[in-house]
Amino acid sequence: MAESFEHESGIGVNGKARTNVEEHCIREGWVTIPSPKARECYGNPMQIAVKGTVEAFYA
Repeated sequence: MAESFEHESGIGVNGKARTNVEEHCIREGWVTIPSPKARECYGNPMQIAVKGTVEAFYA
């Protein structure tokens, strides 16, 4: 059990590894990531939904 926590895990979207994923759904094929520029009224980054092939992996 402890061996699974020794490896880094990540989410890949359309063949690109992403490290800033907030939410994901592999079955429906979407992830949400924070926007690099757009901010909401409280100053927090807005969430962007990215659709495509989603896969989880161990690094």
